[in-house]
Amino acid sequence: MKLTLKFNNNGNFKIVQFTDLHEGPNIDKTIHLMNKILEYEKPDMVVLSGDNIDGKCKTVDDIKKAITYIAQPMETRNIPWAIVFGNHDDEHSMMTKEEMMNFYITFKYNISEIGYKTFDRIGNYNLLVENSKDRTPVLNIYMLDSGKYAPSFIGGYHWIKLTQICWYKRTALKLKQKYKKTIPALMFFHIPLIEFKKAHNSGLINGKKFEEESCPKINTRFFNALVKTGDVKGVFVGHDHLNNYCAILKGIRLGYAGYTGYGGYGKDDIPRSARVFLINESDPTNFKTWIRQEWDK
Repeated sequence: MKLTLKFNNNGNFKIVQFTDLHEGPNIDKTIHLMNKILEYEKPDMVVLSGDNIDGKCKTVDDIKKAITYIAQPMETRNIPWAIVFGNHDDEHSMMTKEEMMNFYITFKYNISEIGYKTFDRIGNYNLLVENSKDRTPVLNIYMLDSGKYAPSFIGGYHWIKLTQICWYKRTALKLKQKYKKTIPALMFFHIPLIEFKKAHNSGLINGKKFEEESCPKINTRFFNALVKTGDVKGVFVGHDHLNNYCAILKGIRLGYAGYTGYGGYGKDDIPRSARVFLINESDPTNFKTWIRQEWDK
């Protein structure tokens, strides 16, 4: 039975975004930090925005162990959680993303979906959050697979594909037709859009930038589609571990969650973190968001 996402009796819905866990077969401090943040924030939902595991996993058993470690903080607290894939998730070459997604889905509180499949992308799906009074959805959450590496003659990282943009526009239109209104949405994937640079340069920012944005070199104008469609109010990613800023461009908040894991690159003076979202059903477009860091009491 699929779990229902719902605003609480106070009309609030809280999400914690963990990113770049880079978990392997030997459990590390990452899980302790996840437990600490969840204990403090007590969210209604958790999003894992890619690079959840990586090439430290050498066997299928390693992969299942690492995913089980990751699942534990949410599963022991009965918190619904959903994932997208990053560029490192299947570099072990032992399981496909579809096989991994099928394993994620076996956990009781995991609400991820195989979703729309296109090329090498899997796990393009959306989740609706109902209001506190009835079954009416007042918030939509899009989850996308932003791929891995661009062809070598281009270099750098891959981009959101045109087929995914069509899927997004089709999904938004179906929801609008079904519910006779535009449902405000948040969107999560792993690799930042080119527009993140432009948003940061606008100067209207919260948080820090400690490394250059690793955006794709090709712009498929996905951001333009988001602006034109009008439902997405925030796009949040991981990938660049040392960035945790949030900036606004054309009415859409573009933000990083920093990095949660100890298994990937980092700096001792830049704390691991998670991004927190607090949304009220009276105005989901005007959500609050902040960074919760490992050094916070």
